[in-house]
Amino acid sequence: MPKRFQLKRPDLAQAVADAFSNCQDVNDQRRLLAMRLAAGGQLTAGQIAEQVGVSRRQFFNWVKALKAGGVAGLLAREHGGGAPARVQGKALTEFQAGLKAGRWKRAREIQQWLQTEHQVKLGLKGVYYWLGKLGGVLKVPRKTHAKKDAAQAAEFQRTLCEKLRNLNVAGGKPVRLWVADEHRYGLIPVVRKCWTLRGERPTAPYQTRYEWGYLYSALEVDGKNAAQFLCLPGVSLDLSRMFLEQVAASDPQAEHVIIWDQAGFHPDPKLHAVPDRIHLVPLPPYSPELNPVEAIGDVIKDRIGNTLWASLDAIEEAIGEELRPIYETAERVRSLVSHGWLLDQVNASAMDNSAIT
Repeated sequence: MPKRFQLKRPDLAQAVADAFSNCQDVNDQRRLLAMRLAAGGQLTAGQIAEQVGVSRRQFFNWVKALKAGGVAGLLAREHGGGAPARVQGKALTEFQAGLKAGRWKRAREIQQWLQTEHQVKLGLKGVYYWLGKLGGVLKVPRKTHAKKDAAQAAEFQRTLCEKLRNLNVAGGKPVRLWVADEHRYGLIPVVRKCWTLRGERPTAPYQTRYEWGYLYSALEVDGKNAAQFLCLPGVSLDLSRMFLEQVAASDPQAEHVIIWDQAGFHPDPKLHAVPDRIHLVPLPPYSPELNPVEAIGDVIKDRIGNTLWASLDAIEEAIGEELRPIYETAERVRSLVSHGWLLDQVNASAMDNSAIT
């Protein structure tokens, strides 16, 4: 099992945290974020490098620069000679921000934007060079609801630590924190990408059989990085309560905090009975990207996609086989829940309350 990387320099960790909170430069933010994750000691070097989009070698170069010259050494960058970069300064910062936001669909749009907004003339080959240099990839965007309040989602990311602190649930017991969600599966096949030959258009079998089931999932953030799963025939208040009882029973000596969305079939502690030792933290409306357990949906779709299934039992058996490495290996769970902001907030909560695992 890969070993987690630990910076082991509390003085530098605090300096990095202070610099990160005031940093506006995208390149500097990436270096500082990498060092914050390194100081947290929750991820391997490879996972940190993947999170910030650099190689492991580059990550270790940044660690070396930080230890040698502090934050100033980490952020120092010198031009190595040759012609100056065609895209730099404000144009480079806005280019990176536009890629992060999914602003452009085609390289030609970027070419036109650079010329119109920044008077930078590049051929398409030059645009593709900069796309590669900045780590640009062509992806299908994720849908976001028109009613989503981005400011509310950002506020949740910033104040989760305070919400956990205000629960005041420890009472001398360990507190385990989970993120939870549900994923539908059924006999109408899911169409997923598959490997084929250039110039070929593969087909996937299809049928219209309207039978569905739901996988309830919970992943533990930090601590033991445990996982809980339960296949149920539907979603309802009673079935959601049943799953919460399973989570509570997984460790009868602990209090369990569940972060999940505000679906109508999720119990509201103000209106509905909640199992003992269960405490609920609702996500902001229309903000599924804040919930790491959403990744389980892709895991099961990749397994059952492009296949005709004879029954729900057969699908559930396949899903169980696919999930086994996750609930048997803490490292797999850790890789799924390792959202930087989430780990930062949980670690801050643990510092305030040592009972939180």
